Amino acid sequence: MADPNSIAVVSLGSQRVSGAVFGKTPGGDLILKRYEITELDGDPSVDVSRLSQMKTALAELATKLKIKGQKAWCSVPGHPVFSRFVKLPPVSNDKLSQIVEFEARQNVPWQLDEVSWDYEVVTKSDVGEVEVVLAAMKREPLNEMYQEVSASGVKVVGMDVGPLALYNAFRYSYPDVDEPVLVVDMGARSTNLVFIEGDRFFTRNLLVGGAAVTNAIAKEFGVSFAEAEQQKRSQGFVALGGAVEDHPDEGVNAMSKVMRNSMTRLHSEIMRTITFYRSQQGGSAPKRVFLAGGGSATGYVAEFFTEKLKLPVEVFNGLRGVQTDRAVSADAAQIDAPALGELVGLALRGMSGCPCEIELVPDALASARDAARRAPALILAGLCLMGALGASIYWFNSANDVIKERTAAMQREFSTLSSLSDGIRQLDARQEELKGRSMQLEQAVTDRSWWVRLLNDLNQQFDNDLIWLPVVEVLKDDKPITAPLWANNDNDSTKSDSSSSKAGAPAAPAYSLRVRGLYRKNNEGEQKVVYDFAAKLAKMDSFDMPDFETKRDKYVKVDSGVDEARYAYSFEIKMPLRKPLQFK
Repeated sequence: MADPNSIAVVSLGSQRVSGAVFGKTPGGDLILKRYEITELDGDPSVDVSRLSQMKTALAELATKLKIKGQKAWCSVPGHPVFSRFVKLPPVSNDKLSQIVEFEARQNVPWQLDEVSWDYEVVTKSDVGEVEVVLAAMKREPLNEMYQEVSASGVKVVGMDVGPLALYNAFRYSYPDVDEPVLVVDMGARSTNLVFIEGDRFFTRNLLVGGAAVTNAIAKEFGVSFAEAEQQKRSQGFVALGGAVEDHPDEGVNAMSKVMRNSMTRLHSEIMRTITFYRSQQGGSAPKRVFLAGGGSATGYVAEFFTEKLKLPVEVFNGLRGVQTDRAVSADAAQIDAPALGELVGLALRGMSGCPCEIELVPDALASARDAARRAPALILAGLCLMGALGASIYWFNSANDVIKERTAAMQREFSTLSSLSDGIRQLDARQEELKGRSMQLEQAVTDRSWWVRLLNDLNQQFDNDLIWLPVVEVLKDDKPITAPLWANNDNDSTKSDSSSSKAGAPAAPAYSLRVRGLYRKNNEGEQKVVYDFAAKLAKMDSFDMPDFETKRDKYVKVDSGVDEARYAYSFEIKMPLRKPLQFK
């Protein structure tokens, strides 16, 4: 079972994965209980196999440190993190977040929804000017690192940035240093520069590290990266300038000069950054230099930078302000102390407040925190629901007794009302009977007015005196429903149509309106006046003739005649009614 007073931390580097377990003294100091460092093979600039190696290294680290299932702070290396120091005009605290977000959108080279980002106030000047540091990392690599650490069994509670954790460690371990200093954290893939000037700090990541030195050696001697790395660690050192006696081994002597050339490139980048810090950030030139990270163990590297920078250079002791447990080898801890600064800075996140508390939050961790924030409200809601259910049960039990009493009274009243209900049903039946009779009368009145409107609409369609309508009659199934009124052609149409309904139930009757009339010829043509009149009738709402234009002859019959001496000619128009009516 994990000690609740212990603090577990994990640092993810390009070439190594390190972790430690710290404790807290009653006075608030840190105690190093145990630590482990696991090296990764291969060139750190090649990312193809890094995640798989990191997964294996993390599982091994968690087992050795016995931190599976324990909460831990984790740090990411500096090179994938974008950082920018921005100076803001005087602004109130309640609007600071909005101003910083605006600056983040202007400075971060990715869309804000693609990154996890945070900020920290660095300094506030006497005139109200605020300087903040922005840190942002793309979500995808951040989520991958979080998942790899979580897969090892460690519960990540927060993710810090390596250079900022180193700054917190320096402030904790070197509280007596009040002059401007520069911490050079020499990693495998890159080098982090941390300028510290009182409570103010500035960081810059340089893509020059130990792997660049190893690649230079491999290229110079035509060996693999792994072999060059092994030779660098076992025999490598930085050649000193001036009149210095060469190493008796020519190969080692040549390798030291290659390493000096690589360190000279790093020195040039450091000098450019110092110039930028002084001219653009308004900082002071450093008075002391501290070397940290795995590269600080390289032979004569401190002497090289002392020669180049013309400043006192010393190796950073990350355990200067940390006590060590008896289970930890003091000699081994002192050797590894320059590389343990980030672990100390991470341990401080598990204690009281740190000078810099920037945090990059992976998606899974953000979701877990959101769920944790909602948990108290959900628990309170559950308790309220249970209380409401209890009150409801009590109320329902009380109401049940009242309902039983009311039910008995209602039963008595029901028997009284049943007799009244029978009488009402009889009256309802009588009402329905009378309503049926009245509807017939209402329909007759409606039908009568309908015919008036229809005849009026027919009259409105005349626009000349070339047409007369002597006969307007209703047809039922194409047979007149009245006695024949037109010559003797339709005497047979009034005969019984019993033959059409001999078998089966009769179909619903189809009603139509037939008009018979006379027309006079005009100059435009013999029958056009009739067809124009019929077309106008087809558009009336009372008739159902959608296909009139294409099947005109189906509805209109015209006697053209050849006797020029005749005054008028006959025609007939049959129009299906849209609304069937009852004719009795």
